[in-house]
Amino acid sequence: MPEQQASILVADDDLISSEVTKAMLAIYPVNVITVESGQAAIQQAIALRPQLILLDYEMPDINGADVCRELRRSDACQSTPVVAITSHHSATEMEDCRAAGMDATLHKPVNPDALDEILRRYLFNDASS
Repeated sequence: MPEQQASILVADDDLISSEVTKAMLAIYPVNVITVESGQAAIQQAIALRPQLILLDYEMPDINGADVCRELRRSDACQSTPVVAITSHHSATEMEDCRAAGMDATLHKPVNPDALDEILRRYLFNDASS
């Protein structure tokens, strides 16, 4: 019986960024679910329980840090790895991500090697990453 594919939730209001991330993930044995808002990210994460969440920091309805805070309050997503994707490099934003319970940060444009490292660390349990 084949092993079930891991699922990754990608939340980004920028359709191009979302599609680029999805294309980069296509080489991995994963199922990718995309949403375009913070509220949709919360709903889908709780309903679907993905193994990894890639979360844009700057969305129009709820920022990524606040989405993460909400997910951490949910039994369904308390321990799910959440990775911020951001185009900003400010110390304040990075601290907000850490304080919200995010596990790591990727910067836009997402580097394929950095994404690979995140997947190995949080999804494929590669201790060398």
